[in-house]
Amino acid sequence: MKKNLMKKIWQKAGGQQVDPLVESYTIGNDYLLDMELIPFDARASRAHAKMLKKIGILSASELAKLLKGLEQIESLSSAGKFHVRKDQEDGHTAIEEFLTETCGEVGKKIHTGRSRNDQVLVAMRLFSLERVDGILKLVNELISALSAAKKKYAHVLMPGYTHMQRAMPTTVGAWLESYADSLRDDLILLKAARVVLDQNPLGSAAGYGESVLGNDRDFTASELGFSKIQDNPMYCAMSRGKFEVIVLQALSLAMFTVGKFASDLLLFTTKEFGFFDLPVTFKTGSSIMPQKKNFDVLELMRGNVGIFQGYLYQIQNVITNLPLGYNRDFQLTKEPYMKGIQLAMDSISIATHVAKNLIVHHEALTAACTPDLYATDEAHRLVKKGMPFREAYREVGKKYR
Repeated sequence: MKKNLMKKIWQKAGGQQVDPLVESYTIGNDYLLDMELIPFDARASRAHAKMLKKIGILSASELAKLLKGLEQIESLSSAGKFHVRKDQEDGHTAIEEFLTETCGEVGKKIHTGRSRNDQVLVAMRLFSLERVDGILKLVNELISALSAAKKKYAHVLMPGYTHMQRAMPTTVGAWLESYADSLRDDLILLKAARVVLDQNPLGSAAGYGESVLGNDRDFTASELGFSKIQDNPMYCAMSRGKFEVIVLQALSLAMFTVGKFASDLLLFTTKEFGFFDLPVTFKTGSSIMPQKKNFDVLELMRGNVGIFQGYLYQIQNVITNLPLGYNRDFQLTKEPYMKGIQLAMDSISIATHVAKNLIVHHEALTAACTPDLYATDEAHRLVKKGMPFREAYREVGKKYR
């Protein structure tokens, strides 16, 4: 791609260059993060170009040129050959520059009626919807893996614990299904987050709408598959960061479930318990102790819950108490959000892999279900014979004192 003398789309002819240190600091690594958003940005630009044709800004031949150029961008991006340079600041500039160089003067029309503010909003919205759909699928796969294991081990006895002490008998099936049930509730919140995401911000421009050209926001919403438009342009601007928080908050509960599953397994796979195991290919070794086999995968599943929460808190801390309207602070929400999404997808996927390969030691589990675990059952049997519960409780308690 040729370098354009007008490197930044906001620069005026003859304007002074930005101080290099300031430029580097303000751009940060945003241009690198935008590489992942190029397909979504191009998709939104395609819908926007069609809308510009509909309202008479573009001719049919101009639209055809832009659509061909955007198709090239998507093809290059999928092949890992579309790059955003640091001097371009972001993917929006890279797309416009590419279209201007390959399509000619019409490339300069693609930004008509929009701002980089609504451009990044819609790209992030499309990215989020695709990722949330993928996460919903992953969570359902984990539920299926846990439920399949539950059926396999439905009647294998297992001690239940309270206060970290053996308490009452249960089954491996019930233990596994408790996580599946937890994830089913987590799905409700993830689906609710998707409903919030499913509204089109494109056309809100810099956060105050557009009143001269007649942008058709319903048209772009339909083109992009949104169920509705996000009506108030000022709320579109305010939703930057907020929607990311909503998604990560919903995801944090699924991460909580995954982390708890890992924590249980780390306890129950110790030599002291020996209830469960994983294939040797799931374990790592020690650099000094030849006998060690470590469940690092479970420790990282557990630890990554905290890392994920850190990404959520980063976004919350950035957007808290910002004044209405666009603020450059919003740029800082992109990295923790994208990292949080990816970490959740990786963690849910590995939890499914663990659930599918779980090894259950029947004998150790059954042996751990000692007679004292049935003390409450004994008390209840006395109750059924007419004894008040507190007397039955004391009577059975004498036996195990």
